[in-house]
Amino acid sequence: MNRNENNFLSLYVHWPYCESKCPYCDFNSHVNENIESAHWINSYTNQLYSMKEQLSEHDVSTKKLNTIFFGGGTPSLMPLEIIESILKTSFDLFGYNKCIEISLEANPTSYEKDKFCDLKKLGINRLSIGVQSLNDDNLKLLGRLHNTEDAQLAVEHAIKTFNNVSVDLIYAFHGQQIINWTNELKVFLRNNDLQHISLYQLTIEEGTKFFTNYKKGLFNKIDDNKAANFYEISNEILNDQNFSKYEISNHAKHGFQCKHNLSYWKSQNWIGIGPGAYGRLWSSKSNNSRVEYQNYKNPKRWLSKNMYKSEFEKINFFNNTTSDIDTLTMGLRLCEGIETSKLYDESIIQNNAFKKLEEQKIIIIKDGILRVNKNYMIKLNSIIDFLTNS
Repeated sequence: MNRNENNFLSLYVHWPYCESKCPYCDFNSHVNENIESAHWINSYTNQLYSMKEQLSEHDVSTKKLNTIFFGGGTPSLMPLEIIESILKTSFDLFGYNKCIEISLEANPTSYEKDKFCDLKKLGINRLSIGVQSLNDDNLKLLGRLHNTEDAQLAVEHAIKTFNNVSVDLIYAFHGQQIINWTNELKVFLRNNDLQHISLYQLTIEEGTKFFTNYKKGLFNKIDDNKAANFYEISNEILNDQNFSKYEISNHAKHGFQCKHNLSYWKSQNWIGIGPGAYGRLWSSKSNNSRVEYQNYKNPKRWLSKNMYKSEFEKINFFNNTTSDIDTLTMGLRLCEGIETSKLYDESIIQNNAFKKLEEQKIIIIKDGILRVNKNYMIKLNSIIDFLTNS
Protein backbone atom coordinates (compact mmCIF):
# COMPACT_ATOMS: atom_id res chain seq x y z
CA MET A 1 0.00 0.00 0.00
CA ASN A 2 1.35 3.42 -1.00
CA ARG A 3 -1.19 5.99 0.08
CA ASN A 4 0.77 9.20 0.34
CA GLU A 5 4.13 8.63 -1.25
CA ASN A 6 4.92 12.30 -1.87
CA ASN A 7 4.08 13.48 1.64
CA PHE A 8 3.00 16.89 0.35
CA LEU A 9 1.21 19.21 2.76
CA SER A 10 -1.27 21.86 1.65
CA LEU A 11 -3.25 24.60 3.39
CA TYR A 12 -6.76 25.70 2.41
CA VAL A 13 -8.04 29.02 3.81
CA HIS A 14 -11.77 29.74 3.53
CA TRP A 15 -13.13 33.27 3.46
CA PRO A 16 -16.96 33.05 3.58
CA TYR A 17 -18.06 36.49 2.36
CA CYS A 18 -19.15 37.73 -1.07
CA GLU A 19 -20.73 40.93 -2.36
CA SER A 20 -23.82 38.91 -3.29
CA LYS A 21 -25.01 35.30 -3.34
CA CYS A 22 -25.08 33.80 -6.85
CA PRO A 23 -28.16 31.69 -7.69
CA TYR A 24 -26.10 28.63 -8.69
CA CYS A 25 -23.73 28.66 -5.71
CA ASP A 26 -23.93 25.97 -3.02
CA PHE A 27 -20.59 26.88 -1.39
CA ASN A 28 -20.40 28.19 2.16
CA SER A 29 -20.72 31.84 1.17
CA HIS A 30 -22.58 34.73 2.76
CA VAL A 31 -23.26 38.35 1.83
CA ASN A 32 -20.67 40.77 3.23
CA GLU A 33 -20.85 41.77 6.89
CA ASN A 34 -18.89 44.26 8.94
CA ILE A 35 -15.98 42.37 10.45
CA GLU A 36 -13.32 42.96 13.06
CA SER A 37 -10.01 41.98 11.47
CA ALA A 38 -8.34 41.27 14.80
CA HIS A 39 -10.96 38.66 15.67
CA TRP A 40 -10.46 36.87 12.37
CA ILE A 41 -6.69 36.97 12.70
CA ASN A 42 -6.95 35.42 16.18
CA SER A 43 -9.23 32.64 14.97
CA TYR A 44 -7.17 31.76 11.89
CA THR A 45 -3.99 31.83 14.00
CA ASN A 46 -5.48 29.53 16.64
CA GLN A 47 -6.53 27.06 13.96
CA LEU A 48 -3.05 27.02 12.45
CA TYR A 49 -1.47 26.30 15.84
CA SER A 50 -4.03 23.57 16.46
CA MET A 51 -3.27 21.91 13.12
CA LYS A 52 0.45 22.06 13.90
CA GLU A 53 -0.32 19.99 17.00
CA GLN A 54 -2.43 17.55 14.96
CA LEU A 55 0.43 16.97 12.53
CA SER A 56 2.60 15.93 15.45
CA GLU A 57 -0.19 13.92 17.06
CA HIS A 58 -0.61 11.83 13.91
CA ASP A 59 3.08 11.76 13.03
CA VAL A 60 2.61 13.32 9.59
CA SER A 61 6.13 13.19 8.22
CA THR A 62 6.19 16.30 6.01
CA LYS A 63 5.68 19.58 7.80
CA LYS A 64 6.53 22.14 5.08
CA LEU A 65 3.73 23.58 2.98
CA ASN A 66 3.69 22.81 -0.73
CA THR A 67 0.60 24.92 -1.54
CA ILE A 68 -1.73 27.48 0.03
CA PHE A 69 -5.13 28.25 -1.46
CA PHE A 70 -7.39 31.14 -0.41
CA GLY A 71 -10.92 30.18 -1.49
CA GLY A 72 -14.46 31.24 -0.71
CA GLY A 73 -16.62 33.12 -0.85
CA THR A 74 -14.51 35.84 -2.36
CA PRO A 75 -11.10 35.92 -0.65
CA SER A 76 -9.93 38.95 -2.66
CA LEU A 77 -12.38 40.85 -0.42
CA MET A 78 -10.33 39.88 2.64
CA PRO A 79 -8.61 42.73 4.44
CA LEU A 80 -4.95 42.57 3.45
CA GLU A 81 -3.80 42.41 7.07
CA ILE A 82 -5.63 39.09 7.51
CA ILE A 83 -3.97 37.56 4.44
CA GLU A 84 -0.59 38.86 5.57
CA SER A 85 -1.06 37.40 9.06
CA ILE A 86 -2.06 33.96 7.74
CA LEU A 87 0.94 33.81 5.42
CA LYS A 88 3.38 34.89 8.14
CA THR A 89 1.99 32.50 10.75
CA SER A 90 1.88 29.56 8.36
CA PHE A 91 5.48 30.21 7.32
CA ASP A 92 6.62 30.46 10.94
CA LEU A 93 4.81 27.25 11.93
CA PHE A 94 5.35 25.01 8.92
CA GLY A 95 7.84 26.58 6.55
CA TYR A 96 7.38 26.65 2.79
CA ASN A 97 8.77 24.38 0.11
CA LYS A 98 10.98 26.29 -2.32
CA CYS A 99 8.47 26.35 -5.19
CA ILE A 100 5.34 26.86 -3.10
CA GLU A 101 2.16 27.76 -5.01
CA ILE A 102 0.04 30.40 -3.23
CA SER A 103 -3.33 30.85 -4.97
CA LEU A 104 -6.16 33.27 -4.32
CA GLU A 105 -9.61 33.51 -5.91
CA ALA A 106 -10.85 36.89 -7.15
CA ASN A 107 -13.74 38.37 -9.09
CA PRO A 108 -13.41 40.88 -11.96
CA THR A 109 -14.75 43.91 -10.05
CA SER A 110 -12.83 47.19 -10.08
CA TYR A 111 -12.36 47.08 -6.29
CA GLU A 112 -10.76 43.65 -6.38
CA LYS A 113 -8.70 44.47 -9.49
CA ASP A 114 -7.13 47.41 -7.66
CA LYS A 115 -5.80 44.99 -5.01
CA PHE A 116 -3.91 42.68 -7.41
CA CYS A 117 -0.54 44.40 -6.96
CA ASP A 118 -0.93 44.41 -3.16
CA LEU A 119 -1.75 40.71 -3.20
CA LYS A 120 1.39 39.96 -5.19
CA LYS A 121 3.49 41.94 -2.70
CA LEU A 122 2.11 39.78 0.13
CA GLY A 123 3.28 36.61 -1.64
CA ILE A 124 0.31 35.50 -3.74
CA ASN A 125 1.80 34.01 -6.94
CA ARG A 126 -1.25 32.48 -8.59
CA LEU A 127 -4.59 34.23 -9.22
CA SER A 128 -7.84 32.48 -10.11
CA ILE A 129 -10.45 34.84 -11.55
CA GLY A 130 -14.15 33.98 -11.47
CA VAL A 131 -15.09 35.33 -14.90
CA GLN A 132 -17.86 32.66 -15.16
CA SER A 133 -19.26 33.81 -18.51
CA LEU A 134 -18.10 35.61 -21.65
CA ASN A 135 -21.57 36.94 -22.47
CA ASP A 136 -23.34 39.82 -20.68
CA ASP A 137 -26.80 38.23 -20.84
CA ASN A 138 -25.47 35.02 -19.36
CA LEU A 139 -23.63 36.93 -16.62
CA LYS A 140 -26.96 38.48 -15.61
CA LEU A 141 -28.60 35.04 -15.63
CA LEU A 142 -25.83 33.76 -13.35
CA GLY A 143 -26.33 36.67 -10.97
CA ARG A 144 -22.87 38.13 -11.50
CA LEU A 145 -22.18 41.78 -10.65
CA HIS A 146 -19.59 42.36 -13.40
CA ASN A 147 -19.92 42.55 -17.19
CA THR A 148 -17.65 41.27 -19.97
CA GLU A 149 -15.74 44.57 -20.15
CA ASP A 150 -14.97 44.35 -16.41
CA ALA A 151 -13.83 40.77 -16.90
CA GLN A 152 -11.51 41.58 -19.80
CA LEU A 153 -9.89 44.49 -17.94
CA ALA A 154 -9.38 42.37 -14.82
CA VAL A 155 -7.86 39.49 -16.77
CA GLU A 156 -5.50 41.85 -18.62
CA HIS A 157 -4.38 43.42 -15.33
CA ALA A 158 -3.92 40.00 -13.72
CA ILE A 159 -1.75 38.79 -16.61
CA LYS A 160 0.46 41.88 -16.28
CA THR A 161 0.77 41.33 -12.52
CA PHE A 162 1.09 37.55 -12.14
CA ASN A 163 2.94 34.85 -14.05
CA ASN A 164 0.24 32.28 -13.30
CA VAL A 165 -3.37 33.25 -14.01
CA SER A 166 -6.38 30.94 -14.12
CA VAL A 167 -9.95 31.67 -15.15
CA ASP A 168 -13.16 29.90 -14.11
CA LEU A 169 -15.98 29.64 -16.65
CA ILE A 170 -19.48 28.15 -16.40
CA TYR A 171 -21.08 26.82 -19.57
CA ALA A 172 -23.58 24.33 -21.01
CA PHE A 173 -26.83 25.56 -19.55
CA HIS A 174 -30.34 25.62 -20.95
CA GLY A 175 -30.76 28.17 -23.72
CA GLN A 176 -27.06 28.63 -24.42
CA GLN A 177 -26.13 28.12 -28.07
CA ILE A 178 -23.02 26.07 -28.83
CA ILE A 179 -22.00 28.33 -31.72
CA ASN A 180 -22.15 31.41 -29.48
CA TRP A 181 -20.20 29.70 -26.70
CA THR A 182 -17.46 28.38 -28.99
CA ASN A 183 -17.00 31.76 -30.68
CA GLU A 184 -16.78 33.52 -27.31
CA LEU A 185 -14.29 30.98 -25.99
CA LYS A 186 -12.05 31.15 -29.07
CA VAL A 187 -11.89 34.96 -29.00
CA PHE A 188 -11.22 35.00 -25.25
CA LEU A 189 -8.37 32.51 -25.52
CA ARG A 190 -6.88 34.32 -28.50
CA ASN A 191 -6.89 37.66 -26.66
CA ASN A 192 -5.53 36.49 -23.30
CA ASP A 193 -2.31 34.62 -22.52
CA LEU A 194 -3.68 32.43 -19.71
CA GLN A 195 -1.94 29.51 -18.04
CA HIS A 196 -4.95 27.64 -16.69
CA ILE A 197 -8.70 27.35 -17.29
CA SER A 198 -11.40 25.60 -15.26
CA LEU A 199 -14.58 24.85 -17.24
CA TYR A 200 -17.63 23.81 -15.21
CA GLN A 201 -20.89 22.73 -16.73
CA LEU A 202 -23.76 24.34 -14.86
CA THR A 203 -25.23 22.02 -12.26
CA ILE A 204 -28.38 22.71 -10.28
CA GLU A 205 -27.44 22.08 -6.66
CA GLU A 206 -29.90 21.62 -3.81
CA GLY A 207 -30.14 24.67 -1.57
CA THR A 208 -29.56 27.19 -4.37
CA LYS A 209 -31.97 29.67 -5.95
CA PHE A 210 -31.67 27.80 -9.25
CA PHE A 211 -32.75 24.59 -7.52
CA THR A 212 -35.81 26.29 -6.03
CA ASN A 213 -36.75 27.72 -9.43
CA TYR A 214 -36.14 24.36 -11.10
CA LYS A 215 -38.56 22.68 -8.69
CA LYS A 216 -41.14 25.36 -9.50
CA GLY A 217 -40.69 24.79 -13.23
CA LEU A 218 -39.09 28.22 -13.69
CA PHE A 219 -35.63 26.94 -14.67
CA ASN A 220 -34.67 24.14 -17.04
CA LYS A 221 -31.75 21.72 -17.25
CA ILE A 222 -29.80 21.24 -20.44
CA ASP A 223 -30.29 18.01 -22.39
CA ASP A 224 -27.59 15.42 -21.55
CA ASN A 225 -26.63 14.87 -25.18
CA LYS A 226 -26.26 18.60 -25.78
CA ALA A 227 -24.16 18.90 -22.61
CA ALA A 228 -21.89 16.16 -23.94
CA ASN A 229 -21.48 18.08 -27.21
CA PHE A 230 -20.54 21.22 -25.27
CA TYR A 231 -17.96 19.20 -23.35
CA GLU A 232 -16.33 17.59 -26.36
CA ILE A 233 -16.17 20.76 -28.47
CA SER A 234 -14.80 22.84 -25.57
CA ASN A 235 -12.04 20.29 -24.96
CA GLU A 236 -11.09 20.41 -28.64
CA ILE A 237 -10.85 24.21 -28.64
CA LEU A 238 -8.65 24.25 -25.55
CA ASN A 239 -6.44 21.52 -26.95
CA ASP A 240 -5.97 23.57 -30.12
CA GLN A 241 -4.81 26.48 -27.92
CA ASN A 242 -2.09 24.33 -26.25
CA PHE A 243 -4.06 23.56 -23.10
CA SER A 244 -3.90 19.98 -21.86
CA LYS A 245 -6.84 18.56 -19.95
CA TYR A 246 -5.43 17.00 -16.79
CA GLU A 247 -8.67 16.65 -14.82
CA ILE A 248 -12.28 16.31 -15.85
CA SER A 249 -12.89 20.10 -15.73
CA ASN A 250 -9.39 21.56 -15.66
CA HIS A 251 -6.96 22.49 -18.42
CA ALA A 252 -3.43 23.86 -18.16
CA LYS A 253 -0.49 24.82 -20.28
CA HIS A 254 2.69 22.85 -19.68
CA GLY A 255 3.90 23.23 -16.10
CA PHE A 256 0.85 25.12 -14.84
CA GLN A 257 -1.40 22.42 -13.38
CA CYS A 258 -2.93 23.59 -10.12
CA LYS A 259 -0.72 21.96 -7.47
CA HIS A 260 -3.21 22.62 -4.72
CA ASN A 261 -6.14 20.91 -6.39
CA LEU A 262 -3.86 18.03 -7.32
CA SER A 263 -3.33 17.49 -3.59
CA TYR A 264 -7.09 16.80 -3.28
CA TRP A 265 -7.32 14.59 -6.34
CA LYS A 266 -4.23 12.61 -5.29
CA SER A 267 -5.58 12.26 -1.73
CA GLN A 268 -2.58 13.88 -0.07
CA ASN A 269 -2.49 15.74 3.27
CA TRP A 270 -4.10 19.13 3.65
CA ILE A 271 -5.11 21.47 6.45
CA GLY A 272 -8.36 23.44 6.22
CA ILE A 273 -8.98 26.61 8.23
CA GLY A 274 -11.91 29.03 8.20
CA PRO A 275 -15.72 28.62 8.31
CA GLY A 276 -16.81 25.37 6.67
CA ALA A 277 -13.28 24.38 5.64
CA TYR A 278 -12.15 20.84 6.21
CA GLY A 279 -8.80 19.09 6.18
CA ARG A 280 -7.64 15.51 5.82
CA LEU A 281 -4.48 13.84 7.08
CA TRP A 282 -3.06 10.35 6.82
CA SER A 283 -2.31 9.26 10.38
CA SER A 284 0.93 7.28 10.69
CA LYS A 285 -0.03 6.43 14.27
CA SER A 286 -3.33 4.83 13.26
CA ASN A 287 -2.24 2.35 10.58
CA ASN A 288 -2.33 5.05 7.87
CA SER A 289 -6.03 5.74 8.45
CA ARG A 290 -7.56 9.02 7.24
CA VAL A 291 -8.53 11.72 9.72
CA GLU A 292 -10.94 14.48 8.65
CA TYR A 293 -11.34 17.82 10.44
CA GLN A 294 -14.59 19.72 9.85
CA ASN A 295 -15.04 23.36 10.80
CA TYR A 296 -18.24 25.10 11.84
CA LYS A 297 -19.91 26.55 8.75
CA ASN A 298 -21.60 29.62 10.20
CA PRO A 299 -19.00 32.43 10.24
CA LYS A 300 -20.11 33.90 13.59
CA ARG A 301 -20.21 30.49 15.24
CA TRP A 302 -16.80 29.62 13.80
CA LEU A 303 -15.39 32.86 15.21
CA SER A 304 -16.84 32.22 18.65
CA LYS A 305 -15.38 28.70 18.69
CA ASN A 306 -11.89 29.73 17.57
CA MET A 307 -11.31 33.21 18.97
CA TYR A 308 -9.50 32.07 22.10
CA LYS A 309 -8.73 28.44 21.30
CA SER A 310 -9.34 26.22 18.29
CA GLU A 311 -12.35 23.93 18.18
CA PHE A 312 -13.55 21.77 15.29
CA GLU A 313 -17.19 20.85 14.81
CA LYS A 314 -16.25 17.23 14.03
CA ILE A 315 -13.20 15.01 13.76
CA ASN A 316 -13.92 11.87 11.75
CA PHE A 317 -11.78 8.77 11.42
CA PHE A 318 -12.41 7.04 8.08
CA ASN A 319 -12.33 3.28 7.89
CA ASN A 320 -10.31 1.68 5.10
CA THR A 321 -13.31 1.19 2.81
CA THR A 322 -14.40 4.83 3.08
CA SER A 323 -10.83 6.00 2.48
CA ASP A 324 -10.42 3.72 -0.53
CA ILE A 325 -13.65 4.82 -2.20
CA ASP A 326 -12.74 8.47 -1.66
CA THR A 327 -9.21 7.92 -2.99
CA LEU A 328 -10.57 6.09 -6.05
CA THR A 329 -13.28 8.70 -6.71
CA MET A 330 -10.85 11.59 -6.55
CA GLY A 331 -8.04 9.83 -8.40
CA LEU A 332 -10.16 8.86 -11.39
CA ARG A 333 -10.97 12.54 -11.95
CA LEU A 334 -7.39 12.85 -13.20
CA CYS A 335 -6.68 12.05 -16.82
CA GLU A 336 -3.48 10.27 -15.75
CA GLY A 337 -5.56 8.01 -13.48
CA ILE A 338 -4.72 6.52 -10.11
CA GLU A 339 -2.11 4.05 -8.92
CA THR A 340 -4.02 1.08 -7.56
CA SER A 341 -1.29 0.69 -4.92
CA LYS A 342 -2.85 3.69 -3.16
CA LEU A 343 -5.83 1.52 -2.25
CA TYR A 344 -5.75 -0.44 0.99
CA ASP A 345 -8.03 -3.10 -0.49
CA GLU A 346 -8.42 -3.26 -4.28
CA SER A 347 -11.47 -5.50 -3.87
CA ILE A 348 -13.64 -2.38 -3.47
CA ILE A 349 -13.53 -2.42 -7.29
CA GLN A 350 -16.15 -4.99 -8.26
CA ASN A 351 -14.51 -7.60 -10.48
CA ASN A 352 -17.43 -8.17 -12.87
CA ALA A 353 -17.99 -4.43 -13.33
CA PHE A 354 -14.27 -3.92 -13.90
CA LYS A 355 -14.16 -6.59 -16.61
CA LYS A 356 -17.19 -5.17 -18.42
CA LEU A 357 -15.78 -1.65 -18.49
CA GLU A 358 -12.34 -2.88 -19.51
CA GLU A 359 -13.77 -4.97 -22.37
CA GLN A 360 -15.65 -1.90 -23.62
CA LYS A 361 -12.44 0.17 -23.30
CA ILE A 362 -14.22 2.57 -20.94
CA ILE A 363 -11.50 2.05 -18.36
CA ILE A 364 -7.85 1.19 -18.95
CA ILE A 365 -5.34 -0.37 -16.60
CA LYS A 366 -1.63 -0.46 -17.38
CA ASP A 367 1.46 -0.77 -15.18
CA GLY A 368 -0.68 -0.57 -12.03
CA ILE A 369 -2.43 2.66 -13.10
CA LEU A 370 -6.20 2.71 -13.55
CA ARG A 371 -7.75 5.49 -15.62
CA VAL A 372 -10.95 6.35 -17.46
CA ASN A 373 -10.88 6.62 -21.26
CA LYS A 374 -10.94 10.35 -22.03
CA ASN A 375 -13.97 9.87 -24.28
CA TYR A 376 -16.00 8.72 -21.26
CA MET A 377 -14.84 11.21 -18.64
CA ILE A 378 -18.15 13.08 -18.80
CA LYS A 379 -19.80 9.90 -17.43
CA LEU A 380 -17.31 9.61 -14.56
CA ASN A 381 -19.83 9.54 -11.69
CA SER A 382 -21.78 6.71 -13.29
CA ILE A 383 -18.56 4.77 -13.97
CA ILE A 384 -17.42 5.05 -10.35
CA ASP A 385 -20.84 3.98 -9.05
CA PHE A 386 -20.80 0.99 -11.39
CA LEU A 387 -17.26 0.01 -10.32
CA THR A 388 -17.94 0.15 -6.59
CA ASN A 389 -21.62 -0.82 -6.27
CA SER A 390 -22.28 -3.51 -8.90
